[in-house]
Amino acid sequence: MQARTIASLLPAATAAVATTQTGTPHPLTTVPLHPIVTTYPWHYNVHHPAVAPVLPAVQRFVSDVLHARPPRRWLSLLGPSGIGKTYILRQAIACLDRARLSGAWKVPTPPGQRGPQIAHLIPAEDLQDWRAPRDYAKYDVLYLEDIGSGSDLDAGSGRVLRGRIAELLQLRTGRWTMLCSNSTRPDIATTLDLRIASRLKRDESTCLELPQDVPDYWE
Repeated sequence: MQARTIASLLPAATAAVATTQTGTPHPLTTVPLHPIVTTYPWHYNVHHPAVAPVLPAVQRFVSDVLHARPPRRWLSLLGPSGIGKTYILRQAIACLDRARLSGAWKVPTPPGQRGPQIAHLIPAEDLQDWRAPRDYAKYDVLYLEDIGSGSDLDAGSGRVLRGRIAELLQLRTGRWTMLCSNSTRPDIATTLDLRIASRLKRDESTCLELPQDVPDYWE
């Protein structure tokens, strides 16, 4: 599946050093960013000091995917609505799609190479079928938008949707995965799955937990 189409993006910031959720340098920050990443027209303004690590972390993640730097891990952006989480992760998917379409990114296989499978999922739309979690689990890169979704559904439908999100993320262990949520990690542990909340920070995964007082990106 191809990434969802997004509007063309304005030129902006150059690459910077990625950090982990604790603010310490990511173990792979000494590796140069992939050329596809450095030439992509990223656009993400640092409108509050708390969001300064966001673009570098996203660029580092995309670069590591393209370089196939082990271990395959997760990138999570958690924070209030409207601060640009979806905006920047859609750019990440678009950057990867550019690499895929240009032929610059191939996935090694025993017979040789193949084109990568990437997808951007909106849970309420894309996980309606009970088979969807297992279908998407094997994709090379997945962006799951708003893993805390379902609050606007009735109790039964919301419970089913959260169950499918949890199932999909359990199956994504050891696979390149990006996700965002308006929920905090404690909320994810309570409403979704304690193991998933823990996994957001394990195995060299990066989880940026942005404070609730960060203002709206678009104001």
